Amino acid sequence: MPLESLLIAGRPFQLRLPDPQNLLDEAVLGESQGRAGWDPYWGLLWAAAPLTAQLLLQAPPHCSRALELGCGVGLTGIAALAAGLATTFSDHSAEAVQMALQNAALNGYPDAAGLVFGWHQPPAATGTWDFLFGSDILYDRAAHAPLLITLERLLSPGGRVWIGDAGRANAATFVASASAAGWRVQLYNERLLPVRSVEHLQFRLIVLERSEAA
Repeated sequence: MPLESLLIAGRPFQLRLPDPQNLLDEAVLGESQGRAGWDPYWGLLWAAAPLTAQLLLQAPPHCSRALELGCGVGLTGIAALAAGLATTFSDHSAEAVQMALQNAALNGYPDAAGLVFGWHQPPAATGTWDFLFGSDILYDRAAHAPLLITLERLLSPGGRVWIGDAGRANAATFVASASAAGWRVQLYNERLLPVRSVEHLQFRLIVLERSEAA
Protein backbone atom coordinates (compact mmCIF):
# COMPACT_ATOMS: atom_id res chain seq x y z
CA MET A 1 0.00 0.00 0.00
CA PRO A 2 1.62 3.31 -1.10
CA LEU A 3 2.90 5.65 1.59
CA GLU A 4 2.76 9.38 0.90
CA SER A 5 4.68 11.98 2.90
CA LEU A 6 3.41 15.55 3.14
CA LEU A 7 4.65 18.73 4.82
CA ILE A 8 1.74 20.96 5.84
CA ALA A 9 2.22 24.22 7.73
CA GLY A 10 5.71 23.00 8.62
CA ARG A 11 4.49 19.69 10.07
CA PRO A 12 5.23 16.28 8.53
CA PHE A 13 2.42 13.80 7.90
CA GLN A 14 2.36 10.31 6.44
CA LEU A 15 -0.59 8.64 4.77
CA ARG A 16 -1.13 5.16 3.48
CA LEU A 17 -3.28 5.31 0.36
CA PRO A 18 -5.15 2.40 -1.21
CA ASP A 19 -4.30 1.51 -4.79
CA PRO A 20 -6.82 3.43 -6.98
CA GLN A 21 -6.98 0.59 -9.49
CA ASN A 22 -7.97 -1.85 -6.74
CA LEU A 23 -10.76 0.49 -5.68
CA LEU A 24 -12.06 0.76 -9.24
CA ASP A 25 -11.86 -3.02 -9.67
CA GLU A 26 -13.90 -3.47 -6.49
CA ALA A 27 -16.46 -0.93 -7.73
CA VAL A 28 -16.86 -2.82 -11.03
CA LEU A 29 -17.18 -6.10 -9.15
CA GLY A 30 -19.75 -4.57 -6.80
CA GLU A 31 -21.88 -3.37 -9.70
CA SER A 32 -21.73 -6.78 -11.36
CA GLN A 33 -22.94 -8.32 -8.09
CA GLY A 34 -25.73 -5.78 -7.68
CA ARG A 35 -24.09 -3.90 -4.81
CA ALA A 36 -25.12 -0.32 -5.51
CA GLY A 37 -23.62 2.73 -3.85
CA TRP A 38 -20.00 1.64 -3.75
CA ASP A 39 -17.76 4.71 -3.74
CA PRO A 40 -14.38 4.05 -5.40
CA TYR A 41 -13.08 7.59 -4.78
CA TRP A 42 -12.75 7.77 -1.00
CA GLY A 43 -9.17 6.50 -1.25
CA LEU A 44 -7.91 9.49 -3.25
CA LEU A 45 -6.17 12.47 -1.66
CA TRP A 46 -8.49 15.17 -3.01
CA ALA A 47 -7.26 18.66 -3.89
CA ALA A 48 -8.84 20.66 -1.04
CA ALA A 49 -7.65 18.37 1.76
CA PRO A 50 -4.09 19.71 2.16
CA LEU A 51 -5.27 23.35 2.13
CA THR A 52 -8.05 22.64 4.62
CA ALA A 53 -5.54 20.80 6.80
CA GLN A 54 -3.21 23.80 6.60
CA LEU A 55 -5.91 26.18 7.81
CA LEU A 56 -6.81 23.82 10.66
CA LEU A 57 -3.19 23.87 11.79
CA GLN A 58 -2.79 27.62 11.40
CA ALA A 59 -6.10 28.82 12.83
CA PRO A 60 -7.90 26.01 14.66
CA PRO A 61 -11.32 26.91 16.05
CA HIS A 62 -11.89 26.83 19.78
CA CYS A 63 -14.04 23.78 20.38
CA SER A 64 -14.33 20.72 22.60
CA ARG A 65 -15.62 18.13 20.12
CA ALA A 66 -15.03 17.96 16.38
CA LEU A 67 -16.39 15.65 13.69
CA GLU A 68 -14.91 15.22 10.23
CA LEU A 69 -17.53 14.50 7.58
CA GLY A 70 -16.48 12.39 4.59
CA CYS A 71 -13.07 11.65 6.08
CA GLY A 72 -11.69 9.58 3.21
CA VAL A 73 -8.08 8.73 4.05
CA GLY A 74 -8.18 11.13 7.00
CA LEU A 75 -5.70 13.92 6.29
CA THR A 76 -7.83 16.84 7.50
CA GLY A 77 -8.95 14.92 10.57
CA ILE A 78 -5.34 14.12 11.44
CA ALA A 79 -4.47 17.80 11.05
CA ALA A 80 -7.33 18.63 13.42
CA LEU A 81 -5.91 16.15 15.94
CA ALA A 82 -2.49 17.74 15.53
CA ALA A 83 -4.10 21.13 16.22
CA GLY A 84 -5.41 19.80 19.52
CA LEU A 85 -9.04 19.14 18.56
CA ALA A 86 -10.79 16.05 19.96
CA THR A 87 -11.74 14.69 16.54
CA THR A 88 -13.97 11.84 15.38
CA PHE A 89 -13.59 10.58 11.79
CA SER A 90 -16.79 9.78 9.89
CA ASP A 91 -17.71 8.54 6.44
CA HIS A 92 -20.47 6.48 4.82
CA SER A 93 -17.72 4.00 3.86
CA ALA A 94 -16.55 1.73 6.66
CA GLU A 95 -13.35 1.15 4.67
CA ALA A 96 -12.65 4.89 4.66
CA VAL A 97 -13.11 5.21 8.42
CA GLN A 98 -10.83 2.23 8.98
CA MET A 99 -8.17 3.72 6.71
CA ALA A 100 -8.44 7.13 8.40
CA LEU A 101 -7.98 5.56 11.83
CA GLN A 102 -4.97 3.59 10.60
CA ASN A 103 -3.45 6.80 9.24
CA ALA A 104 -4.21 8.60 12.50
CA ALA A 105 -2.31 5.87 14.37
CA LEU A 106 0.55 6.13 11.85
CA ASN A 107 0.84 9.82 12.75
CA GLY A 108 0.79 9.28 16.50
CA TYR A 109 -2.94 9.23 17.33
CA PRO A 110 -3.81 5.58 18.03
CA ASP A 111 -6.87 6.37 20.14
CA ALA A 112 -8.83 8.40 17.59
CA ALA A 113 -12.55 7.62 17.24
CA GLY A 114 -14.49 6.70 14.11
CA LEU A 115 -18.15 6.69 13.12
CA VAL A 116 -19.80 5.17 10.02
CA PHE A 117 -22.99 6.78 8.70
CA GLY A 118 -24.49 8.32 5.57
CA TRP A 119 -26.00 11.79 5.45
CA HIS A 120 -29.40 10.33 4.59
CA GLN A 121 -29.32 8.60 7.99
CA PRO A 122 -27.27 10.74 10.40
CA PRO A 123 -26.84 9.54 13.97
CA ALA A 124 -29.44 10.51 16.54
CA ALA A 125 -26.85 12.31 18.69
CA THR A 126 -28.44 15.74 18.22
CA GLY A 127 -26.14 18.72 18.83
CA THR A 128 -23.19 16.58 19.86
CA TRP A 129 -20.36 18.39 18.06
CA ASP A 130 -19.46 22.05 18.20
CA PHE A 131 -17.23 21.85 15.11
CA LEU A 132 -18.10 19.98 11.93
CA PHE A 133 -15.67 20.00 9.03
CA GLY A 134 -14.84 18.33 5.76
CA SER A 135 -13.07 18.85 2.44
CA ASP A 136 -14.13 18.08 -1.12
CA ILE A 137 -17.59 16.90 -0.06
CA LEU A 138 -19.75 19.11 -2.32
CA TYR A 139 -19.16 17.41 -5.68
CA ASP A 140 -22.55 15.65 -5.69
CA ARG A 141 -25.41 18.17 -5.83
CA ALA A 142 -27.90 15.48 -4.78
CA ALA A 143 -26.04 15.17 -1.46
CA HIS A 144 -26.38 18.87 -0.52
CA ALA A 145 -29.85 18.62 1.05
CA PRO A 146 -29.03 15.61 3.27
CA LEU A 147 -25.71 17.22 4.18
CA LEU A 148 -27.48 20.37 5.37
CA ILE A 149 -29.92 18.26 7.41
CA THR A 150 -26.96 16.42 8.94
CA LEU A 151 -25.24 19.69 9.85
CA GLU A 152 -28.43 21.01 11.43
CA ARG A 153 -28.88 17.86 13.48
CA LEU A 154 -25.33 17.30 14.68
CA LEU A 155 -24.04 20.83 15.31
CA SER A 156 -24.37 22.15 18.83
CA PRO A 157 -25.77 25.65 19.49
CA GLY A 158 -23.11 28.23 18.73
CA GLY A 159 -21.12 25.71 16.70
CA ARG A 160 -19.35 26.22 13.41
CA VAL A 161 -18.89 24.33 10.16
CA TRP A 162 -15.83 24.41 7.89
CA ILE A 163 -15.95 22.95 4.37
CA GLY A 164 -12.88 23.20 2.19
CA ASP A 165 -13.64 23.15 -1.52
CA ALA A 166 -11.32 23.28 -4.52
CA GLY A 167 -13.68 25.42 -6.59
CA ARG A 168 -15.84 22.67 -7.99
CA ALA A 169 -18.91 23.45 -10.05
CA ASN A 170 -21.46 22.64 -7.34
CA ALA A 171 -19.92 24.68 -4.51
CA ALA A 172 -21.83 27.86 -5.40
CA THR A 173 -25.07 25.89 -5.47
CA PHE A 174 -24.37 24.59 -1.96
CA VAL A 175 -23.61 28.09 -0.67
CA ALA A 176 -26.92 29.34 -2.07
CA SER A 177 -28.82 26.40 -0.56
CA ALA A 178 -27.20 26.91 2.84
CA SER A 179 -28.08 30.61 2.84
CA ALA A 180 -31.66 29.82 1.84
CA ALA A 181 -31.86 27.30 4.68
CA GLY A 182 -31.00 29.99 7.23
CA TRP A 183 -27.25 29.54 7.64
CA ARG A 184 -24.91 32.49 7.84
CA VAL A 185 -22.23 31.80 5.23
CA GLN A 186 -18.74 33.31 5.04
CA LEU A 187 -16.10 32.55 2.39
CA TYR A 188 -12.31 32.64 2.78
CA ASN A 189 -9.35 31.90 0.53
CA GLU A 190 -6.34 29.71 1.33
CA ARG A 191 -4.78 32.59 3.33
CA LEU A 192 -7.94 32.88 5.42
CA LEU A 193 -8.78 36.24 3.90
CA PRO A 194 -12.49 36.93 3.32
CA VAL A 195 -13.71 36.75 -0.27
CA ARG A 196 -17.07 37.56 -1.83
CA SER A 197 -17.83 34.55 -4.00
CA VAL A 198 -17.03 31.01 -5.01
CA GLU A 199 -14.81 30.96 -8.10
CA HIS A 200 -14.23 28.03 -10.43
CA LEU A 201 -11.08 26.05 -9.53
CA GLN A 202 -10.21 28.47 -6.71
CA PHE A 203 -9.98 27.07 -3.19
CA ARG A 204 -12.56 28.37 -0.77
CA LEU A 205 -13.14 27.70 2.89
CA ILE A 206 -16.89 27.79 3.37
CA VAL A 207 -17.78 28.65 6.96
CA LEU A 208 -21.32 28.10 8.18
CA GLU A 209 -22.95 29.28 11.38
CA ARG A 210 -26.60 29.32 12.35
CA SER A 211 -28.07 32.75 11.83
CA GLU A 212 -29.60 34.43 14.88
CA ALA A 213 -33.03 34.09 13.30
CA ALA A 214 -32.63 30.33 12.66
